[in-house]
Amino acid sequence: MTGDGEGARTAHEHAAWLLRHKVEVPDPIEGYVERPELEARCRLTDHRLTVLHAPGGFGKTALLARCCRTLREQGIAAAWLSLDEEDEPGSLAAYLTLAFEEAGVETFATAGERDTDAAAPAPGRPAETQADYRINQLVHALRRHGAPCALALDEVERVRSPEAAGTLNALLSRAPRNLHVGMAFREQPPALEIATFALEGHEETVTVDDLRFSRPDVARFFDRQLSRRELSSVVADSAGWPIALRIYRNAGRRATAGAGAADRTVAAWVETRLWRGIPAAERDFVLDIALFDSLEPELIDEVAGGWNSGRRIASMGTLAGLLSTRGGDASAMQLHPLIKDYCEKRRFEETPDRFRAIHRGIARALARRARFVEALRHAAEAGDAALIGEIGERTGGVRLWIEQGIEALRSLDGLLTAEVLSKYPRLALVRCVALTVAGDITAAKRVYRAAGVETAGFTRDREGGDDRALQIDHVIVYGTLDMCGCLPLAKELMPLAMGVIEGPDTDPLFGGVFSLGLCMTHNQKTGFEAAIEWAEHARAAFGRGSPYLAHVDFQVGSIAMAQGRTCAAKACYERALKVARTSHLRDAGAMMLGEVLAAELALERSAGAVHIDEARLSPRLLGECVAWLDIYAASADVGAELALLHGGAPAALTLVEDTREYARRTERPPLERFLSALRVSVLLAGGDVEEAGRAWRFDRLPEEAAECIDLEAQSWREAEMLACARLRLLTACGAHDAAREVAGALGTMAAERGLVRTRMRGLALAMVLEHRAGDDTRARAHLVAYLRLFAEADYARPLARERAVALALLDDIAAAPAAGRAVARAAARLRASLHDDAGPRLSVTPFSRRELDVLALLEGHRDKEIAQALNLTFAGVRYHVGSIFAKLGARGRLDAVHRARAQGFLPPADDASP
Repeated sequence: MTGDGEGARTAHEHAAWLLRHKVEVPDPIEGYVERPELEARCRLTDHRLTVLHAPGGFGKTALLARCCRTLREQGIAAAWLSLDEEDEPGSLAAYLTLAFEEAGVETFATAGERDTDAAAPAPGRPAETQADYRINQLVHALRRHGAPCALALDEVERVRSPEAAGTLNALLSRAPRNLHVGMAFREQPPALEIATFALEGHEETVTVDDLRFSRPDVARFFDRQLSRRELSSVVADSAGWPIALRIYRNAGRRATAGAGAADRTVAAWVETRLWRGIPAAERDFVLDIALFDSLEPELIDEVAGGWNSGRRIASMGTLAGLLSTRGGDASAMQLHPLIKDYCEKRRFEETPDRFRAIHRGIARALARRARFVEALRHAAEAGDAALIGEIGERTGGVRLWIEQGIEALRSLDGLLTAEVLSKYPRLALVRCVALTVAGDITAAKRVYRAAGVETAGFTRDREGGDDRALQIDHVIVYGTLDMCGCLPLAKELMPLAMGVIEGPDTDPLFGGVFSLGLCMTHNQKTGFEAAIEWAEHARAAFGRGSPYLAHVDFQVGSIAMAQGRTCAAKACYERALKVARTSHLRDAGAMMLGEVLAAELALERSAGAVHIDEARLSPRLLGECVAWLDIYAASADVGAELALLHGGAPAALTLVEDTREYARRTERPPLERFLSALRVSVLLAGGDVEEAGRAWRFDRLPEEAAECIDLEAQSWREAEMLACARLRLLTACGAHDAAREVAGALGTMAAERGLVRTRMRGLALAMVLEHRAGDDTRARAHLVAYLRLFAEADYARPLARERAVALALLDDIAAAPAAGRAVARAAARLRASLHDDAGPRLSVTPFSRRELDVLALLEGHRDKEIAQALNLTFAGVRYHVGSIFAKLGARGRLDAVHRARAQGFLPPADDASP
């Protein structure tokens, strides 16, 4: 990737914590017996959902993999994902994305594709987390793909987290019709919702009886080499259980009929078949290698202190047919899951000390290979707190977040017990970041303060630790809390950051991160020249291929936006999103943040209808992306504008209040103040002047013009929102002289600081002020000043907000020859845009068309009546009703109807059909 976002590094390389073997289709197993009728039943594209439900060892994985390979041979995209207990919503959504990319589906659209796709309603409920966001993006991608495609999910029973099951449910419920899903599991996870597929007749289920080998299958499995008596014995003994047949064959056919039973456990089969005739040393070797995630010979040799492990494994006839490989890579061999599980338990039961010692050895060997996330899992299996702390520090602690994204940091944080943190206090800053991202700012501050006490104000690490690394981590964490609006900027922070940047041994990554932080700080205070300089420092430090180049362009683009250089801002955002798409598997947050900024710019330049996906405006999701104040402000401002246009003031107030509650709960005072001012503007837009005045006083917002525009105490976005809201309020109250004072102060500050957007917003409001004061001469003067700026910065939205006054005055200006050509042309352009109001309004509904149909009948109709009216099944109606409740946050039918009316998704009660 070069500076403009192109290059050699792939998304997977930006996310080293991802395990590629999870998304690779297993290779054919040795001695696979073709069963054409069964394979035809399991052709995934013939059904919306295909389920393989049977106990372990019945060949579910082999059959599902065969189906995937067949589809790929036919040119159909078939994604594969093996699930496990450690999959949480964020990592699971990332793996789903990677699986489809491996299958050839482009999961993130280009700018042009986004523009086309955005016109369609968002599929499903608004995103609240990065996992939701990834699923929304994936659904959009599958719709764009258009052609039939398949997803095979193996070992689904290992999904233990209800939240992770919820991520699968989200994909299944929102998936387009061209997606076909296959699942293999021993038992269905309780939280997995797939009953609807069966109720609607879209599911094919294969059970243990279907997978069991028949007598002819068993004969073919043994190459028809068994006598009739031997065949009868094997069929009776194995009950058609494929893994039993494999172990029986490997054991040399020395069993007698009746030695087993149909319900024989894996343990019995291993003990009576797998170990038969194996020397004790070989048995111990198998028990040892079962502790490895994959049978990498070099790794096994290093940990076990032996040599030629690969040849040793290959020569063990007892393992024939019980090993699998992926992608043709012999070094990625794996034991059959049942054998691996049994052997792991056996090793722990027989020699727990050896069990822990091998896991410790694996952890250290993986850490030496910089495979830290895998290493930490093995250190946890060893139950070694000191080793977890040691490897945790070797990951770089907070650096792991910077290098690999939030999911990798969460993996580390999940292993940090109180014992680990007491011995390795620098890792407490990892916990602090994780809590901040989760929105628990109170706990984050508590952990931060406790760590400060333990480390003498973040100056002294543990004995044998790294004081400089502790100080760098501290500056990053404090800067993050400040950036999020949770802590005030400490005076000593800037010198500390400068010290890191100028240090002779500073890692370029840290130099880039700190330069970016200084860029952001100067940007918020309108020190644009210094901000651009620090942005270029950061760009040089990060170098080619860094995902942080997207964040550099976000800052440069937001500066251009503030200065009215709209084309430059658009180019920066597009370049940033191009970089973000390349590294999206590392962290989808950059995509989200960039789309918020791009949406703000698009809306500010538009006089008419705009299509923006509402799912990208969730404050909780922004928090998970570690958004800074600019992002929250842009998101809330855009969201309120869209809500006003679509659902009116009640819908906009709901959105602002929800975001204010989030700001209060997550202790972000600057954001809360910004939203309080935005709330006043929304109340005024709804005509509630008295309530707006009360809200201003209740929230103790500044009344003096100088306080509103004070850039020492707040960012330029806060000043803009406060001054504009104050100007609107004073105008609505008829306090024209006080309003003129605010308008004059705002205009002077904006002109001095180069804030073209702010100046244009102020001029539009000053125009309305003078018009309402009865002085259209002054009003036209403000409009002419606006039009002169519009000729360079095409911000139409400030005037579109005041459409009624603007249209009357634009007609006067267009007819006046003294206006000048540039102004006359700008007036004509704006007048045409403001008159062109026939297009569709904003598309922000979170509901599907079918959900809207159900919602319209929800009041006064029972589910059976709705089903009959809409030609749905009763279960289908119940499914849609539950989805509607979830999207509205409703507790019942009447509550859902009330909320839908308040948000503009249903007509008012007086207009509703009887």
